Amino acid sequence: MSWLAGTSELGDRLRERAQLWRQVVRLLRYSSRRLSILVGLVTLLEAGLAILGLWLIKELIDALSAEDAMDAAGRVFGLLIATGLATLAALVTQAWGNLLRVRQGMLVADYVDREIHDRAVSVDLAFYESPAYFDSLQRARQAGTQRPAQMVATVLGLAKALVFLVGVLVLLAGIEWRLLPVLLVAVVSALAVRLYFTRRLYEWQRQRVQLERRAGYLDWLLTSDYHAKELRLHDLGAVFRDAYSDLRRRIRAEQLRIERARAFGEAGVSVVGAVVFVGAIAWLVMRTLAGTFSLGDIVLFVLLFRRAEQSGREAVNGLSRLYEDQLYLSQLFSFLAVEPQLTAPARPAALPEPVREGLRMEGVSFGYPGTDRQTLEGIDLHLPPGKLVALVGENGSGKTTLIKLMTRLYDPDAGRITLDGRDVRDFDPVDYRQLFSVIFQDFAKYAATVSDNVWYGDAGRPPDAARIRDAGRRAGADPFIASLPKGYETPLSRIFDDGQELSIGQWQRVALARAFLPETAFIVMDEPTSAVDPAAEMELFDTLRERIGGRGALIISHRLSTIRHVDYTYVLNRGRIAEHGTHDALLAADGRYADLFGRQAAYFQ
Repeated sequence: MSWLAGTSELGDRLRERAQLWRQVVRLLRYSSRRLSILVGLVTLLEAGLAILGLWLIKELIDALSAEDAMDAAGRVFGLLIATGLATLAALVTQAWGNLLRVRQGMLVADYVDREIHDRAVSVDLAFYESPAYFDSLQRARQAGTQRPAQMVATVLGLAKALVFLVGVLVLLAGIEWRLLPVLLVAVVSALAVRLYFTRRLYEWQRQRVQLERRAGYLDWLLTSDYHAKELRLHDLGAVFRDAYSDLRRRIRAEQLRIERARAFGEAGVSVVGAVVFVGAIAWLVMRTLAGTFSLGDIVLFVLLFRRAEQSGREAVNGLSRLYEDQLYLSQLFSFLAVEPQLTAPARPAALPEPVREGLRMEGVSFGYPGTDRQTLEGIDLHLPPGKLVALVGENGSGKTTLIKLMTRLYDPDAGRITLDGRDVRDFDPVDYRQLFSVIFQDFAKYAATVSDNVWYGDAGRPPDAARIRDAGRRAGADPFIASLPKGYETPLSRIFDDGQELSIGQWQRVALARAFLPETAFIVMDEPTSAVDPAAEMELFDTLRERIGGRGALIISHRLSTIRHVDYTYVLNRGRIAEHGTHDALLAADGRYADLFGRQAAYFQ
């Protein structure tokens, strides 16, 4: 039974390696199939020219050591010229091959980058909220975009080294075959040591991926501008710097322990190789002194032996790198194999146009993956077209989670969400999300021009300066944008040349303009004026219907005074709808909404 288990495990590993190779070939085919074939041919040509050069050297030495060498001067000079031409051709071919491999590496690296980016933006939002995502992405990045091309270059180099080694061994065996087993022992022992430590280092790095990520996070804290103010105000620089140094010290100490063991192992193998070489030369010299070999034989033998040893070392290094590349590439391909769960049905339904009944949440419950707590329970909510609906509640009550479900960034665990009476899971999720403009509380601040920051809200259409400026005007951002050095073409963020930084309130208006730009059925605003001064906030909400057109709107705000004129309000408390109704009805009910409104109103009395 153990033999069968071992056989099964070996078969699984072979199938895994075969699958890995198919994926590498696919990457090369999509990047440049013709270039990949050309690189392979040039690599084989390099090996062939190297073997030809050795054979010509052998023939030249034989011609020089012949008794009638002077009579065969024409042949000697012919072989000399041929050797020179073969050497020149080998150098030119090698330079050409290196150029082709660099070009191939660039193409494959760019293709892998696109694959990683496509996968990163297509996976479900839940994937981003799991440590497993960041571990898998770190491993994919650790594998490196150059790894696929490097792996193929390694294989081609290995093939060249092996072809060259076989040719050298054939020529060497023609002189003295009894030394070949000794040479093979030295090569195989070097291979075993290198592969053992390659695997050991890989396993260590796999286990330490979270430590590497934590160290990277601390490095980002110390070097980015995001926390620069607090680091200085609270004197946190030394705290984070020491924590980073401690992590790097732990990582470095463990890695050095493995590298030290590998250095001693490889040094031992090198000593064995040196003893083999010196012993072989000593034996050969003794045979030459005994008259068994000629001077030409010993010169050729030494040359071939050194070249055989060099080719063997290159083959060992190539196999070691190939093994290492396979281990890391498996991490890259495992990340690229991640598929989104929120996919379009086989036959997606057409979106209603126009939306008539609106959006409904019916008995919706949801808990984040990996947690036992339900963030939302039994939610019933209606967002009709053309109406303003408010959602109020304290921090942590689940308001932002409700937006994620409404826009189908997640699917509910129970209940359903419908659009004009049809379950939203019947629609293509990408098309469905185009119904919404959303400004999140933690809105994005892109290091791009003002115009681009607004246009990103409707990037499916070509940028239109008039539409972008109209969105800025409706968001109340146009006056301060006009005062910027280049107006709407001013780069934002000082991480690039000529960039300008905005206040958080100004950034929030730019984000509002981004949400106002597309012609969607619904607009969702999560604390859209939290950083805006009260007068500007009041002006915005008093004219909100005019600013958003005929769209339905869901507004989340802690400032109940600013949303008193909405059509309907839902009060969310600890993941449940505590009460709902119009502003006047909720005040008359004297419930949670009235209590919150009264406590806020007390500040202005």
